[in-house]
Amino acid sequence: MNKIKIGILSLVLSCLFFVSPSHSYASETAKTWFYIDGQEQRYVGEPVKINGEWWLPLRPVLMEAALFNEELNDGDRYVQKIIRVLNEERKKKSLADEDSRIESIESIESIENREMTEEEKEHEEILSFLSGFSLDYFQNRDVIRLADVGKLGFDYYMYQDAGIIHLNSPGLMELAGLSIGLNKEQVNGVLGAIHWNTGYGMTADYIGFYGSENEFTYRDRYGHERTEKAFDLQIEITDNALSHLIVSNAGYETSKGISVGDRLNDAIRAYGNQYVRESIDGKQVIIYDVEFGSIWFIAGSDQSIERIGYWGHQLRGFGDSQQEEIEGAEEIFN
Repeated sequence: MNKIKIGILSLVLSCLFFVSPSHSYASETAKTWFYIDGQEQRYVGEPVKINGEWWLPLRPVLMEAALFNEELNDGDRYVQKIIRVLNEERKKKSLADEDSRIESIESIESIENREMTEEEKEHEEILSFLSGFSLDYFQNRDVIRLADVGKLGFDYYMYQDAGIIHLNSPGLMELAGLSIGLNKEQVNGVLGAIHWNTGYGMTADYIGFYGSENEFTYRDRYGHERTEKAFDLQIEITDNALSHLIVSNAGYETSKGISVGDRLNDAIRAYGNQYVRESIDGKQVIIYDVEFGSIWFIAGSDQSIERIGYWGHQLRGFGDSQQEEIEGAEEIFN
């Protein structure tokens, strides 16, 4: 039988994961940009440097982690519960003085034999989960130490000179077991049976074809409809590194669960609303810049995705360079 331990664990944890209220805050003169999977986190507050370490807004980090971290088992709703528990613990902590702490412990001991309610169990489970992270409350928002986001499953990096922090969810740039940057030998080791051509007259040194052929229609620059054969997988190697791969088969799924045959709106829901939209050869194309390149979704007039491409380059880039490009585009179109 579970016996209630309410408040004791809470009291201990409140001292563990709430940093001292005395902060040494380093005010950065230049903006620090914060991206999750290439999406700028615009409305959640900027990263802050406290006592020499970088801290990030907690809510967007948990919301993204809930998509892949099994401990955040109820997605958005569980994240809301976590934020609520933090608020409750903070309120308890602010109201407590030495006498009330003693009274609290005495009241706990008096009801210690009572069985915990489901709500109380969940509260304690959340506190136990949070005890593994360094959290703080700064400028009216919960923050998490950058060095701790890896515990949630993110890959992360701080570009000091550019003032950019990137968080990437697991496998963001992986498709068909491959990722941008693998060498030719590694690509062969993953797939095997690839038909390689030398990339005569092209930037790529080698172009590889894998799987079956599929029909792919497009419009040329004169507006004529053409039909080509597209293999399940096309790969390009440049300077002995995988620089481009494109799939035309529904059997390959991105890390966020998008595959050929899904609709563009599915990709937008999964990857976010910060993208470049282009019309190329009569196709609608949605392009996402991410830390190590870009992800392309190519769809027909019915908005059904026909091909998915990963490239080792970005269209806009990030930070100040991205902002300059966006502002330039707004001046042209406005």
